[in-house]
Parts: sequence; structure tokens; C-alpha cells
Amino acid sequence: MTRDSVQAIVDRFADELGRSVVVNDPEVRMLFASRHFGDEDPVRIRAMLNRDAGSEAIGFLLSSGIGQWTKPGRIEGSESLGLHARAGVPVRWRGETLGMILVIDAENTITDADLTRIAETAAEIAPLMVATDSVPLDSGRTETLPSAVLGSDESARESALATSNLPTGPVRVVTLALRHGNDSDLTVIALRHALAAGRSRSRGDALHTVIGDVGHLVYLATAARDLDTVVAEARTMVRDAADVAGRGASVEAGIGALVPAMNEAWLSARQAGLAATIARRFGEDSVVSWERAGVLGVLARVPTQDFDITAVPRELRRLAEVDPSGRLLDTLRAFLDHAGSGPGAAEALFIHRTTLYYRLDRIRDAVHIDLDDGTVRLHLHLGLRVADAMKAEGFDPFPSLKQR
Repeated sequence: MTRDSVQAIVDRFADELGRSVVVNDPEVRMLFASRHFGDEDPVRIRAMLNRDAGSEAIGFLLSSGIGQWTKPGRIEGSESLGLHARAGVPVRWRGETLGMILVIDAENTITDADLTRIAETAAEIAPLMVATDSVPLDSGRTETLPSAVLGSDESARESALATSNLPTGPVRVVTLALRHGNDSDLTVIALRHALAAGRSRSRGDALHTVIGDVGHLVYLATAARDLDTVVAEARTMVRDAADVAGRGASVEAGIGALVPAMNEAWLSARQAGLAATIARRFGEDSVVSWERAGVLGVLARVPTQDFDITAVPRELRRLAEVDPSGRLLDTLRAFLDHAGSGPGAAEALFIHRTTLYYRLDRIRDAVHIDLDDGTVRLHLHLGLRVADAMKAEGFDPFPSLKQR
């Protein structure tokens, strides 16, 4: 009856104000809602129909700082999102934020006295929400998969598997990595939102967990088999997480290979983590599948502490010194990316073939290399990729180059 009691208070309070009222959890997921009073907006209607306000709206609300509110506050509306202004008060119990009461204020007419009544209502429902099984004090912190199952500690994995009633059959892991300054709370919320939405779209045929700034979705059984479908879903999760995290966030996804059973899920998770590192370091795509990563899978294993001047071949550093514009390095990269094909490299650079061959001769003369030697090409090509990885991790592989 506790949930009914909270709902009754919400309904009574909405009637008193004559406004639409909602109680969300700390991750802006709807818990209780009143009837409409003609002030509803598209965001509220979507939340009522889908139990989800949408990642962009959630990101907008979180960016207002409501997660850190300790007293009543106001949120400006957003015409582009179809969001009316709102006033709100956090629902807190013994220092723990259980959620937020939000009241639609389309005309900005809520008074300080109204805010006081909202705060009183928040205090009234807080102990009832604590007693509600669906809203525990650690709401949002409980994951559906023990994190140890995906860890590298063998004994911890075996213990977690032995004490958890996890499904059998093949699995595939998708890893989301999110960087967002020092806002760890918003990072976790964004990851949980994206993963929970992804799990919902899989019709429950998946499990998820969040560990720090990394989240994992484990596809089960048939949902784990179609790689193209998983790639498309990973792109959606990346967008969802980025929308919630807001400006300044960087999100990448890696997809591990299919493994035969849950006791090998950690292998797929390890591959997915490396694939996410590839996405971050090389920036060619925000979603990378381990099975399609090729040689970049090797470079993803290079630890950042090994990124110093010795990580880049001497020939490449010398080339940057003699041509600070970086044109010759770009030419060499295009030539190597096209497997030594002059026509392909010239087309990629939008230059005439004669110009390409002139630049290649300059490269040969400047650093005394034989571009007809396959081993030399491999050495230089890997070196350029290492330079890309260094740059993504905040290192400058070619200090002599002009800022471009």
C-alpha cells in the first residue's frame, strides 16, 4: 500500500496546485505522476506513455544541476525540446536523495509559497518512498549483473558465477566508455540510462552493469549473434549516453566477440574494452567491433605510460622536423593507407600524380628510406598509428609541427 500512499499524496497535491506534478528518481525516471491539468508538454506526454522522457530531455534537466539541489529551485524551459519550465524540490531522506518532485510552470507563476508547499510534500513522501520496495535507498546503484563476472580476477569470477543465477548459452559484451570531466555522478547516470534503454530494446535479453566510467551490456542467447544489429544498437546507446551527459562528454563503444557461455563473458568484455580504446584513440568511428578491428587491436594494448618520444619511429620525427607544415607526413600517410598505390593516394589528397611522386621523392631524400620495402612501409604505417594514439591520449607526437 505504500506506493498507493505516495500516489495519493501526489494526486492530492496536484489538485491543490492545479498543475501537473511528477516524482522522478535521481536519474530522471518517472516514479509517480499526477493527471494532466492542461499544462502538459511533449516531454511529459512521452514520459507518461513510455516511462522515459527521452535522453535529450534527461540531459537537459540534469545539466540544470537538479542532481545536486538541496533546496527548491527552478528550471528554464526549452522550446527546441518541447519542455515547459518547471519548479522542483529534491526528495531526501537522512542525506540520501531519493528523487525529485517537479511541477510544470509553463507561465512562470509558481510563487515562493508554492515552493514551500512543494518542499513540505517532498518531506511527506520521503519516508514512504524509503519503505517502497521499488525505491530503495541505494536506488540506481544495484546492477543486474555482478561486475566480478566481467573482471580479470579468476577466483572472483568463479565465486560470482557460483552464487548468481545467470543464464546459460552464448553471450556478447558491449562496453560504453564515457569521459565527462570530473562529474562522476552524471557519468554514471548517463551510462545507466543508455544501458537500461538498450536492455529494454533487447526485450530483456541482456544484462548490464556500470563500473566507474565504463558500462557493460551483456547480450544473451539469440540477441548476441547478429553483429550488425549489435553495432546499430551500440550507436544508439552512444547517442543516448551523450545526450544525457551533455556538452563536453565523449562516448565510445566497443563490441566484443561472441563467446559460448557466461563463464567466458570476461573475454568478450576485455575485447570490448580494447575496441572502445580503439574508438577513442583513432577516432575513425565511435563504435568499434573487436572482430573488425584488425591491427588496431594490437595498438590498443599499448599502455599510456609507454607513450613518449621513443614510441614514434625516428624517421617520422625527422620528417616532421624538415617539413613543419606536415604536408609530407600527410602524403606519406595517404600513400601507406592506400597500400603504396600512387593513383589512390593522389586521389585521396586531391593532387596530381606527378605532385604525389615529387613529394614521395622528397620524403625518400629527407629521411633516407626505401618506400618499396614492405617492412619499411609496415614500420612507418604502424608508427603513424601510434602517433594517432598518442595524440588522442594527450601527448604531442610531433612537437616540431606547426599547430594545425
